[in-house]
Amino acid sequence: MTLEKQSDCTVHKTTIESSDIEAQPTEDTVSSDLDPRSGFPAYTRYAVIVGCFVLQGLSCGVVNSWGVQRQYLAANVYVGETSKIRMLSYTGTLMFFSLYLWGMLAGWLAEVWSYRKLCFVGVLAMALGQLLASFCEEPWQLCLTEGALFGLGVGFVFGPSSTAPARWFTKRRGLATGLAVTGAGAGGLVIAPLTEFLVHSVGVEWSLRVSATYIMVLGSIACYYTRVPFQDKTRTLRNFDWRAFGDLRFATNAGMVLFVAAGYIIPYAFLPEFWVAKGISSQTASVLIAVSNGASLLGRVITGFTADHFGVLNSLILGLGVTSLSCLLLWPFATNVGMGAVMSIFYGFGTGGYWALAPLVAAKLFGVDRLASISGVIFTVSAAGSWMGSPVANAMLERPGYGSDFIAVSTYAGSLWLAAFVLALVNRMLYSKKVFSKV
Repeated sequence: MTLEKQSDCTVHKTTIESSDIEAQPTEDTVSSDLDPRSGFPAYTRYAVIVGCFVLQGLSCGVVNSWGVQRQYLAANVYVGETSKIRMLSYTGTLMFFSLYLWGMLAGWLAEVWSYRKLCFVGVLAMALGQLLASFCEEPWQLCLTEGALFGLGVGFVFGPSSTAPARWFTKRRGLATGLAVTGAGAGGLVIAPLTEFLVHSVGVEWSLRVSATYIMVLGSIACYYTRVPFQDKTRTLRNFDWRAFGDLRFATNAGMVLFVAAGYIIPYAFLPEFWVAKGISSQTASVLIAVSNGASLLGRVITGFTADHFGVLNSLILGLGVTSLSCLLLWPFATNVGMGAVMSIFYGFGTGGYWALAPLVAAKLFGVDRLASISGVIFTVSAAGSWMGSPVANAMLERPGYGSDFIAVSTYAGSLWLAAFVLALVNRMLYSKKVFSKV
């Protein structure tokens, strides 16, 4: 490196959004449309989308497919053992709870340390959690391994892989983020039927070991490409921007995410059991879950595209409305394969749209420069919502008369999504009261 080039790298300041960050050549410094002078190839931004796509698929795909494993264990391993079946619901809850709980720490570490290294730690925790779970014999052991440890890994991977693409694009930020988070839908589309096949052919133990293997191999490759254009190495916890806590829009958005955290996992955890109770085979039920994940994939891409053209907040309201109606109006009648497919498509499409828009909403309200940490804070604040989901729904099923119709569960899930819809509408009006404006 010549003296002239070194001087340019060390003294030049690059403005990103509202703050000044020194653009030093670190492992995470790559080219972007904000600074074409960096030395990395132009295709790097697209490699980031692919890497984040894979990480989303491995993390959220397993979480979204938990219901398949839960149904098998409840029907074949812990038959009639109510307390153990109840404990199984806590495993799925811990997965989802950890995704939110570690959001603040993950967001801060991603910004001050490294997106890539943090994601690798997360992949390692996910693979280790699945591997250790394969040796467990009791549900409480699954809570510690597949629930807490795997969930820790998901928490470290989910935030960075959701927010990294938004740092690379301005005009097509919605589409870029939507494409990256479609990995969660694609992952569930593949992992749900794969899990169903493995648990019936080689057992739960080897199913988990296979899962640990592909998570470690594919995740490690994807981590290499998960990075941001500029890494501010000077930031510490002391200069974390705590002012967001005093913002009404922040509180409203955190409340919305809390209700989403409560409602999201309920259909994925209990729909397989619901369909089996209605006479649908477990294999077909797993396919319907895969259909939901496929619809989620489409929802993420289409909603990301519409966000660029009609506004992020407007698209969010539409997605939450579709999701709440699918639980309240479609689930009670999804007692056959046809209606089950309709329910799966609408729910998957709506939830997929939400996950594509969640980081974009944070960027819209609070700026892109601190996107990972702000999104992480919102996730952590709303982590309690996870405990309002599956455990409450499972308690409803244990009441006499509710074990077969699931009407209380579907109504509860729909009400949670409806509450999130109302708060999103409030945030939309706080941002702009013009009904037809693009926001």
